[in-house]
Amino acid sequence: MRRSETPTRGSTVADASLANDRRYFVRSPCGSAIAAYNTRETAEYVAIEFGDGAVVVDTLAQAYSPMAQEVALGKLQFAGIGGWDTGRFGLERDLIEAVKKGHVGIVHAFLSKGADANARDRNSDPALHWAAARGRLDIVTLLLQHNADSTTTDSAGSTALDIARTRGKPEVIAHLEKIAADNR
Repeated sequence: MRRSETPTRGSTVADASLANDRRYFVRSPCGSAIAAYNTRETAEYVAIEFGDGAVVVDTLAQAYSPMAQEVALGKLQFAGIGGWDTGRFGLERDLIEAVKKGHVGIVHAFLSKGADANARDRNSDPALHWAAARGRLDIVTLLLQHNADSTTTDSAGSTALDIARTRGKPEVIAHLEKIAADNR
């Protein structure tokens, strides 16, 4: 592993400008560390060293190409999620697509690459709302850690909490209600 490709500890890559130029991201099994690499080989090596549950994300995966691999029993296995011509339309669109796919490792990679946690789709619906609608507490929490605004509204005037209530997502409701109470 080259010196410039040393894993970065923490919830984001230390130098976002450097991360923006990198293609492959490795997320630790617990999600507390994510690192950016130039080559697939280096990323795969680091993921295997992290162990079971580590994820390698190709942030430039083309349509129908594998986007994520996860370490299981010491070996990399494809996570069953394909790219969508990633990188073609910008980081915010990629983040929205990652949230829709529902894979926290892919979402984390795009946030670490520099995507805005308050990204909106073409209908002006925020990433946080997509995560809340799907009941993905892990993704909701990650977006909030990256400064997503829990009070923002979508194109219909609903907050993420409203969406979670409508969809009956109890874990997300409880988390967003706690945040709302803490902000009062």
